[in-house]
Amino acid sequence: MKLYLHIAHISSLCAIVFSTLGSAQIQFTEHPIADYYYNPWSVFGIDMDDDDDTDVLASGRFGHNITWWENDGNENFLQHTISTTSYYAMGVHALDIDVDDDIDALCASQTNGVELWENLGNQNFTRHIIANWPYANYVAVTDVDSDQDIDVFACCCEGGINRMGWIENEGGLAFTEHIVASDWDHANSVCGANLDSDQDMDLIGTASWAGEIAWFENDGNENFTKHIILDTSARPSCAHADDVDSDGDIDVLATVCYIDQVLWFENDGNQGFTQHVIGTNFQRPHSVRTEDFDDDGDVDVLGAAINSDEIAWWENDGNQNFTKHTISSNFNGATGIDAKDVDSDGDIDVLGAAQFGNKITWWENKPVGIKEEQTAYSEHLINLPTIISGPLELTTHKRCKVYDAMGREVAPNRLKPGIYFIEVDNVIIQKVIKVR
Repeated sequence: MKLYLHIAHISSLCAIVFSTLGSAQIQFTEHPIADYYYNPWSVFGIDMDDDDDTDVLASGRFGHNITWWENDGNENFLQHTISTTSYYAMGVHALDIDVDDDIDALCASQTNGVELWENLGNQNFTRHIIANWPYANYVAVTDVDSDQDIDVFACCCEGGINRMGWIENEGGLAFTEHIVASDWDHANSVCGANLDSDQDMDLIGTASWAGEIAWFENDGNENFTKHIILDTSARPSCAHADDVDSDGDIDVLATVCYIDQVLWFENDGNQGFTQHVIGTNFQRPHSVRTEDFDDDGDVDVLGAAINSDEIAWWENDGNQNFTKHTISSNFNGATGIDAKDVDSDGDIDVLGAAQFGNKITWWENKPVGIKEEQTAYSEHLINLPTIISGPLELTTHKRCKVYDAMGREVAPNRLKPGIYFIEVDNVIIQKVIKVR
């Protein structure tokens, strides 16, 4: 039985497992995925083969590799090579870019530019260069122009090519390049978020040698105006966006290399930003992400630091007081991280890439203490916000998942204004929904 919605208030669509940890604490247990993978740079968790478990995609910078590891459902991983000619492969990401119901891979190659590896079915891939940007180092996705498909954004650094921009998905594997910031010295990260709550997608990024953390305001027609959040000589290295203080607007997080800090910038609702320190003595931080690791309803922070060989998370007490917990202190040259439910047990695990240790690893999130679980099936189990969309096909009485425009799974009861995708029976429905 299928249900077609135009403008609707959705309920009765999912069976959800609710977990309450009570007074429980969590610990992370290390599980190697690849004991030797030459100079890995980034890592991303996604179900590549549509078998309802989380696989792992990674880049090997000096090995010029893009590789994915197939999860057999019991967290035994089988290695598959996508490319051995993605020279100086750095950032990777994955999603169904061409809307054919399988997962494609993206890579920022310093020699080749921005690569789209089209999945031809059964995880056979063919390469398309969608932006000839030398020294590409970072790639991610969102719907920049609100046309209900997935666009790509990327950064380039070094070699005199210093730019940040987005690559418009025109459909049919046709893409158009748009440079948002040129001569932005050592542009090294970019993410998309609706920072000013005006229903279009803005961009947030860092440029290390320019010393800037900035956001680029979208006027609704993809004309972008730059606003500086922080101007510093301390070499910012990564930006991320989330509602850290749960006040309904999007804040900005960043890592800053030369002062060894993880920062968040509180948005006052009018894009005035107040700087707060999350973590210090985190030596040469490279990456930052957010998730609710302890399932207490607030935003925790995950980071990787190259020089201290460290993966750590900072627990939010609900009032944005953060307590550091080290996941690993001997992960040699920690660079890439991701946060996904690798073992399908309902909590968020951690993925990491160690460039000098040549390792890909996942850490299992294990509650310690009292854990209560119940599985509920109800016609009125969830009560999502009003959804505005075109015709949206959903299947009743099946488990569904919700993903934001960056491909991260989000809980239905944590939806904020923005763009989301629904997955039903392991199929991403490529109709964008906009939550008011």
